[in-house]
Amino acid sequence: MTTDYQNFFGDLHNHNHVGYALGSLDRSFEIARNHLDFYAFTPHAYWPDIVDYDGKITHKWKNGFHIARARWPEVVQLARDFDSPGEFVTILGYERHGTEEGDYHILFPDLQGDYELIEDLAALQSFARQRGCLLIPHHPANRLGHRGFDPTKMDSTVSPVLEIHSEWGCAEHDRAPFPYKRHTEGGRWTKHTLQHYLNQGYRLGVVASTDDHLGYPGGYREGLAAIKATELTRDALFDSLRHRRCYAVSGDRIELDFYLNDQMMGQELPFTDERELKVKVQGWDEIDRVEVLKNGRVIHRDFPVDKSNGANPWEQPVVLRFEYGWGPWPALGWGGTADWKFNIDVEGGEIQQIQPCFTTGPLDEFRRDRILEQTPQQLKIQSFTALKQQVDDWSQKAIVMRIQGDADTRISISCQKPSDCQLTQKFSDLAVSNEMLFTRPFPWESAMLHRIVFHNQWNTEFKFTDQSDGKQDDWYYVRVIQSNGEMAWSSPIWVNQK
Repeated sequence: MTTDYQNFFGDLHNHNHVGYALGSLDRSFEIARNHLDFYAFTPHAYWPDIVDYDGKITHKWKNGFHIARARWPEVVQLARDFDSPGEFVTILGYERHGTEEGDYHILFPDLQGDYELIEDLAALQSFARQRGCLLIPHHPANRLGHRGFDPTKMDSTVSPVLEIHSEWGCAEHDRAPFPYKRHTEGGRWTKHTLQHYLNQGYRLGVVASTDDHLGYPGGYREGLAAIKATELTRDALFDSLRHRRCYAVSGDRIELDFYLNDQMMGQELPFTDERELKVKVQGWDEIDRVEVLKNGRVIHRDFPVDKSNGANPWEQPVVLRFEYGWGPWPALGWGGTADWKFNIDVEGGEIQQIQPCFTTGPLDEFRRDRILEQTPQQLKIQSFTALKQQVDDWSQKAIVMRIQGDADTRISISCQKPSDCQLTQKFSDLAVSNEMLFTRPFPWESAMLHRIVFHNQWNTEFKFTDQSDGKQDDWYYVRVIQSNGEMAWSSPIWVNQK
């Protein structure tokens, strides 16, 4: 298996008040740079088959389109200002609504600043081919004629991938976790889900992105695109998307490798009756199970959560999550946004990797979630929480760490805000039980150091063989489910019939 590719995580579909969503333009770019590898701000730009809807909502949308057009030069300039290949990559794009054909966002391969609002989909696809753009369909599982993705109109040369997860929910299949429940349209239509498309012979890779409307790129639990690229540049990211070297995650930045006969996810292989499948997963929580699907049916399951910790579980890094937030329930009618400022200190161990889990809400123009300093022994964090404007009332944010330590390693949380308070725990204790930190008496904000996750539960690697008689094309993909509910889905690998 090749090791030339790195996993980069970002948001390819996100909104703010340039259009008809909320949150300032500058703030969106700042947030994205703080915790993502790449970012495409995709303002609502046009809707060729819009009609007049109840409640004068059509005016809101059309006004948003005018705002997006007027402020497009600002978008282009900010994308250029924030672009820093190797550290943070910006991508220009915008969204085309389509009642009958479904919604797409167009992504440009450079920062020239085109703004071609081509109404006819076939003409837009022709423009995208010539220009080197990508057109990504999103929230596909709406019904046909209700802004659901019409695959018969798809051009796979410019639409190699499908956005299967966002704040809308998950379109893997009609009974998947994360149902469609937050928008005016109905739930998921079976015929517009990933598995149905694959069964019909369409060859689509997968990504996720937030489709967030509060100007917060990369909001935790709303979806992220994971792209396997040789370097963090726009050209490399686009090359990987075109070849479907990408996958989708719901929230945690799960690292996923999937090979069939040493060919990686997204590839199409000639017929062979013997198929060796290799899977490697590194999670940020207990991995409940890893499933390999063939033609829509699970053919292999791996259960890391059930594995023993081994003779010396401290030989490998452990995963430890510090989660903070909660606070006054809105129905109480009191309490506002809590500012957090805290240090995480590790004694007798080393922080090797971290993952921020910053949620979209609450909308605030003046506060920022930031990792102020990071060393192997200490993190300094600035953040804010409130139980409002959240997806599924999830007010907590978190920092997750992979730490090399032992039973005597100590971790200390020292808060300056929202109050002066401290919690210190030994790893031997956190191996048995989590522990809480209460910033003030009930009902104010609190926090939690989760129970430690040992290496055998957050890391797994396996291989097995499968056979086929070649009477049909076969497609395979991997699905990962962590114990905290966060998921990952690989792009498929196809093996052609004889």
